[in-house]
Amino acid sequence: MFFLYVDESDYEMNAEGIYQMCYDEVVAEAKDTGDYPMYGEALLRQSAEWKAEEFLQHCEDYRMNHEASLL
Repeated sequence: MFFLYVDESDYEMNAEGIYQMCYDEVVAEAKDTGDYPMYGEALLRQSAEWKAEEFLQHCEDYRMNHEASLL
């Protein structure tokens, strides 16, 4: 499970939706852990971008492994 605080089905799986999902996840996690007051908006956005990149890589790895298993 890649996301603990948001439901992936609530977001469109396009660049904007994935970024928003990641941003919402980062904010929710920061609030849950009590770290939110230490985050500035720039750090939240950067963390969301990194999470989106990580998520897209995870999806690509999954796709590649699935295709390889079909051979």
